[in-house]
Parts: sequence; structure tokens; C-alpha cells
Amino acid sequence: MAFVRIPAAATGAFDLEALKLHARVDTDDEDTALQLMGRTATHEIEAYCDIALLRQTIIVTVDVASEPVLLPVGPLAPDAVVSIDGEPINGAVTAGRYPALTFPDDITGTVSVSYEAGYGDEPSDIPADLQYAVIDHASRLYDVRGADDGEQGLSVAAARICARYRRVRT
Repeated sequence: MAFVRIPAAATGAFDLEALKLHARVDTDDEDTALQLMGRTATHEIEAYCDIALLRQTIIVTVDVASEPVLLPVGPLAPDAVVSIDGEPINGAVTAGRYPALTFPDDITGTVSVSYEAGYGDEPSDIPADLQYAVIDHASRLYDVRGADDGEQGLSVAAARICARYRRVRT
């Protein structure tokens, strides 16, 4: 199952002032670096958890099956429209953190499914613990920037928070 994410906006899923406060940065001199690290933290957390923090369009190519197919990125965005090969469908998607699609009987073969995923359009729409995970991980990226010997991976707090959202596949 191949898929593409198309963000609705180029902003990260964080508030710059909250990130600066957490990283203990008092000036505007580091804003560009912090924004880059905030966007990087956003992408790392989204990839780790198979979620969209802010609204984005997901386009997935999938083989039609008789049983429901788990869509690769959740949660289904509020008021999302799901389309199969460009045609909107109703009632075929189970919403939630991990949306599932049941194909209508008249659809067969390989199709392109598009839908919107994400908690909303603003960082404030994201659950508070995930907001914290983004700024904590971004702050850690800021603290270890340029170091060759820093530990890799999510910050400890981000990893613990993301474990609650991560999809476990069997």
C-alpha cells in the first residue's frame, strides 16, 4: 500500500512561542532554526505514529478487498470526504484514530483513495499531550544540534507520549 501526504499548510504542528519557552530561548535570533526543528519534530512524530497532526490530504493506492482496509494515516479529519478514484463515497469509512474503508461491491481492482486526516487546522486542535511531544522533541533537537555523539530517536517524553498513539501492526 503506497501513500502520499499533502499538507494543507507549510506550518508545523506547534506554537513557536511555546517551543521557545520550552527550549529556554529568549530572543528571536533562533526562530528560523526552531521553526525547522519544530517542523522536523512534527514529521518524525507523524511518521512514528502513522498519524496526521494537522489536516492533510492522504492519497493511497490500494487493492480492493472484501474485508475493511485500514487506511494508512489517521485520524480521519473532521468533515473529511473520502473519494475512490475521484468519486466521493459516503458511509464506507469507519472514523477514528485508525480509519477503515469498506469498499462498495461494485468497485474492484486497484484504486486510488483520497481522504483528509488530522486533528484540525490549528496546533490548538491537536491533543495537548501530542502538542507537548512536538515541542519537547523539537527542543531536544535544538539542544543536540550539531553533536556527533547525541542519542538518536525521539526525546524520552515524546517517545512515551507517542507510544499511546502509535499503531501496532500484526
